[in-house]
Amino acid sequence: MKTTKYITPMFPYPSGSGLHIGHFYNYAIIDSYCRYWKYKGFDVFQPFGYDSFGLPAENYAKQVGRDPKDVTYENIGRFREQMSKMNTNYQELLITSDPSYQKWTQWIFTKLKEHGLAYKKDGIVNWCPSCETVLAREQVKNDCCDRCKSKVESKTMNQWYFKITDYKERLIKNLDKIDYPKSTINAQRAWLENLHDWCVSRQRSWGCPIPIEGETDTLDTFVDSSFYFIRYCDPNNENEICSKEKYKPVDVYVGGSEHACMHLIYARFINMFLYDIGVVSEEEPFKKVIHQGMILNNGIKMSKSDGNVINPDDYDSDELKFYLMFIGHYFDGGSWSDQHISGVRKFINRFKEWMSREGTDVIDIDPFKKKVFDYTESFKFNKVVSEFMILVNNNRTKNITPEIKKEIIEIIKIYMPGINI
Repeated sequence: MKTTKYITPMFPYPSGSGLHIGHFYNYAIIDSYCRYWKYKGFDVFQPFGYDSFGLPAENYAKQVGRDPKDVTYENIGRFREQMSKMNTNYQELLITSDPSYQKWTQWIFTKLKEHGLAYKKDGIVNWCPSCETVLAREQVKNDCCDRCKSKVESKTMNQWYFKITDYKERLIKNLDKIDYPKSTINAQRAWLENLHDWCVSRQRSWGCPIPIEGETDTLDTFVDSSFYFIRYCDPNNENEICSKEKYKPVDVYVGGSEHACMHLIYARFINMFLYDIGVVSEEEPFKKVIHQGMILNNGIKMSKSDGNVINPDDYDSDELKFYLMFIGHYFDGGSWSDQHISGVRKFINRFKEWMSREGTDVIDIDPFKKKVFDYTESFKFNKVVSEFMILVNNNRTKNITPEIKKEIIEIIKIYMPGINI
């Protein structure tokens, strides 16, 4: 029986601007990581979904006089088109705004309330006058809303809270045994020296309704994203959030370092609670967490307002993937350069020309395979590309046997699945 590896990136918020180069860097390269394990004989569970509730869709819909649901599902359609062009094997399993998913978000709220871990109280909260909602303490930076940068006001309001402070000691203690980047461990440790109960009430309509009669607030979208990786394991089960037979913790969870605290701590808390009530069999949700680096444009962070965003639709997906691998260590990212991507294009053409010839020359590709696969397991995809370049440069004059050629093509298809040879 094959061993299953559960590998998934953090799911995206379906914004109107579609997938950007950062999404491509995350999803396309991790798809190759998954393809590598399949090549090695493993079954790979590679799910995907959409974190579809939230303020941006609601604010945009309000501006243009539309329903945020219609806007969101249009955006998801656009994301799906782009994902299909990416040559990846992700399996879309859920959307957090679908009724079939909201049911389980509300079920978690109800279970927390039954166990005395969800409660309502008057308290001083951070109010964003522009977003017209309460913010969690962690969503306020320098007295401003982390999303819209408006000055935050203090208000006394009656709000729902999750009693995450009851889990403080366990969340801290487990930091000694979980496999997360050191910077994230340190950030969580510092964030947990100042933990407060999690305010989950939001005064917005485009969110999961709080399942209490007469309640008009919705739940913080971080509640929606605190368990989706559990639901991935059993997305069609109407009777349980996830059956014990189907449940599996994530082997490798991939996302930006900006999620080091809020999302990753909330996910750990909810998973611990579900473990305590016998729903899941592991206390921690993720066996290993990694953070991909950031892609800069000539050394500058990309933003639409600066007009320096790279659109992945403008490039061949395999060429783009191979170039993004080459740009730097996966954990470091690097700086985009049209000059350098043209260099990768030239290499691909040289590789195709070499593969177009056949003969009787024999080369030993075992050392090449070992290096490439070792680099893949340590996420050094830039070194993977270098090894392919070295292989071609050292052997271009040789007309290799059909058997060796076939093996080399099988290997490059891990990293460039759509290459046409």
